[in-house]
Amino acid sequence: MAEVRMDYGVVGNVASGFMTAADTMKKVSTVLEAAIQILRVTAFLSLGSTAWMERYLSNIKPRLDRLAATCEEMGNDLRAAIADHQRADQSAAPTFQ
Repeated sequence: MAEVRMDYGVVGNVASGFMTAADTMKKVSTVLEAAIQILRVTAFLSLGSTAWMERYLSNIKPRLDRLAATCEEMGNDLRAAIADHQRADQSAAPTFQ
């Protein structure tokens, strides 16, 4: 029977990397939201000359939010995989009496 192994440290580091990326993207998304609001106000004051910037950022933000959610999901899935694999290792370990 084939043996399945997992390097928990490496997979844990990958999961942490995904979670860090998700956190960073969420922070960038918050900054983008603030910039969008500022540009909306400035577009009104500048008679629309900055409206294209607001629309451009408004198109980027939802994509960034989806990417952050995907990274967070990947990180959580990897952490769950580690826990499941460890649990399976422990339950499958032979017990000697």
